[in-house]
Amino acid sequence: MAKFRFSLETLLRHREEIEQQERDELFRRNYKYQVELNNLNALTAQLQQTMKELSLRQSENAPCQELDFYYRYIARLNHEIKESEKRLTQLQSEAQSQKEAVIEATKKRKILATIRAKKEKEFLAAVEKQEQKDIDELVVTRYAGKETYAGGK
Repeated sequence: MAKFRFSLETLLRHREEIEQQERDELFRRNYKYQVELNNLNALTAQLQQTMKELSLRQSENAPCQELDFYYRYIARLNHEIKESEKRLTQLQSEAQSQKEAVIEATKKRKILATIRAKKEKEFLAAVEKQEQKDIDELVVTRYAGKETYAGGK
């Protein structure tokens, strides 16, 4: 029996590799986004904690210099939060574009996989047809051989 061969098998493997690379890159970008989101949450929590400490110090009538340190630290935290939000927006945009790249790579691979499946199905049907033809020919040959043998007696 002949073995099925798909002429575009190398291209299909290449497309599968590209799809996997795109998926890996999407995973990396989503990971960076999650890390930055965790960083933003930590900064926000730190800001809330500092605000509580500031209000406590104000109620205790702390020296102005100490309160000034709190205000500077709060300003710094606000700045870092804004920068983190900008990075999050950028990372989210990058992740979305990478998701689209993965979808495109998947479509290209699926097209080839569908063609391969169709060709394999056609091949199997042709093999089955040929096998049936061979069996029919064998049966006819044996039957004709028996008649010749029986007629010769």
